[in-house]
Amino acid sequence: MSITVTPFDPQQHLDAAAALLAARHQRDRKRDPRLPAAFVMAEACRPVIEHSLAQAGWHGVIAHEGADPVGFMVMTPQLFAPTHFLASFFPPHSAASNYQQHAAEGGMEYDVYREMYAVLAQHFVDLGYFDHLVAVSPSDTGAAEAWASLGFGRNAVAAMRGVDPTEKSQAKVEMHQASAEDAEVIFKLSEELTLHHAKSPIFWPFLRETDESSHEMQKGLLTDPQANAHWVAYEGGKPIGMNTFMPPAFLSPLLVPPKTVYLFQGIVTSEARTGGVGTAILSRGAEWAREQGYEYITLHFAAPNLQGARFWKSSGFVPIEYGLRRRVDERIAWANK
Repeated sequence: MSITVTPFDPQQHLDAAAALLAARHQRDRKRDPRLPAAFVMAEACRPVIEHSLAQAGWHGVIAHEGADPVGFMVMTPQLFAPTHFLASFFPPHSAASNYQQHAAEGGMEYDVYREMYAVLAQHFVDLGYFDHLVAVSPSDTGAAEAWASLGFGRNAVAAMRGVDPTEKSQAKVEMHQASAEDAEVIFKLSEELTLHHAKSPIFWPFLRETDESSHEMQKGLLTDPQANAHWVAYEGGKPIGMNTFMPPAFLSPLLVPPKTVYLFQGIVTSEARTGGVGTAILSRGAEWAREQGYEYITLHFAAPNLQGARFWKSSGFVPIEYGLRRRVDERIAWANK
């Protein structure tokens, strides 16, 4: 197998990339039919790729075996101000290839991804980007092996379930849908979640500089309780847990079926865990989702979140995307002569 990798030219390579992405999505849908059907067509994939090419600083490659295109990959700079609420979740200066920004010919994933990343990695390291991120299908074993061989580890998980009632036992707690006047309750519970993420073995930083941005985001959600919902559990008048629902803004369109809502925050205070409180909140949230006409709930959780992973998976959430991360030793910037 002889694979050549050259720079991605939108004028020449967009159609080939769209066809490769559509073929990959066809394979993904065979493994998980819940994924949206539209993207099995190259015509639907083309504008998704074009959107990536509209981002500043993008760099891409296309791989050929002989004259046949067998892979494409686009990476884009991912820059967050230290005061942005997402700075606690993502490396603030990184290069990312999101779920819809790459594809390889079926059966050739291992070799094709390794060759494409080698070219892209050099480009971004030369620019000082040492954190590299890629999002992949959990069921694509060829791609998973390729990224593991390149030093990537799982950092985040996106998962999905239906809106059917949970069969797990749940605590008897008072449930209340928060409104704008409950903002301080929401801020406090959100802080509890951030503190949980800062603990071992997750170690996501708790950046107080992001408080203002986080509060503004929460207040924005609270202004539209029809599209968004903060379900808060109370015990003895004290808030002890919360689920926050909103449109699925943080997922690739290839992962979002019609009538899907996103569970942005799920938290139970440390003293109230393991007693069915989380299940009670999720049960009420799923009921609300059914009432609103939704069919699916999606969310993200930190891969090293031991308690969160156990809870969400046991509550019917099935992984649909793995977020992988590699940190290149930045000393390569000067120790390469």
